[in-house]
Amino acid sequence: MNKKLDTALVLAACGFKVYPLTAGTKIPVKGMHGEHDATSDKATIMNWFEIDSSYNLALNLQASGLAVIDLDYHGNGINGVKNYSQYLMDHGNAYMDSLKTYTELTPRGGIHIFYNLNHDLGNKDIQLMPGVELLTGKVVIAPSYISEINKWYMPQYQGYQTLSRENVQPLPDWIIELAAYRTSPMAAQNCATKNIRTSPTRKTWTGKLLDELVQGANKGDRNNYLTHLMGKLVRTGANSDTIYNLLDYANSNFTSPLPDNEVNNIFGSILKRSGDYK
Repeated sequence: MNKKLDTALVLAACGFKVYPLTAGTKIPVKGMHGEHDATSDKATIMNWFEIDSSYNLALNLQASGLAVIDLDYHGNGINGVKNYSQYLMDHGNAYMDSLKTYTELTPRGGIHIFYNLNHDLGNKDIQLMPGVELLTGKVVIAPSYISEINKWYMPQYQGYQTLSRENVQPLPDWIIELAAYRTSPMAAQNCATKNIRTSPTRKTWTGKLLDELVQGANKGDRNNYLTHLMGKLVRTGANSDTIYNLLDYANSNFTSPLPDNEVNNIFGSILKRSGDYK
């Protein structure tokens, strides 16, 4: 009796689309097209295992109308199981109830949580939070729990409940909404913003100049401040109109700005002294 074939036929009878992998690996069979060859046709599946009874088995999630929450724990400091559990607890019983669905273990301490999917989320993996992904494309081992022996992947086909339509609940709306947010331009922008260094370890000359433009000065120091700033702006080689606008901007940051005629005098005096502007 071939437990792999039996499992493949049980999954196929539920309408799930399966495909073979090279024995002891997660690699598609040579000459085939991986998840693109997935089927629930009994004759095709039996023919695969007549060719090689040692094939591993995989699921095409998208074609099967399934989605999987993949919680990783690879010992790299990111614990998806912990992160996801805390997220559910923070959001209450309705979110905790989402765990009442078919679940499998992975060989390195991770978890695959299965759901029926009635939305087209495409064939992709969506990171929901560190160590937590929503899989809508493929799960390369069916069932997910495997033993790693000498780097060979040996699925455990005995002693476990089998995936079926009856023990899988619909993908909760809140997960769909979270996935939509994570793939939105706004989320990408927020992520990029978090990665911007707001306090460089070494401030450049330009950085210091920009700081001076906005920091202002005490009432008695305004003329000296603008004169000093004007000299720096001239040394940048910027257009005279640009320099004047920046000087005017700096003056506007004072609690009590200088009159326009005083700003104009500072501007004209430094500009004339530089000899490079007309």
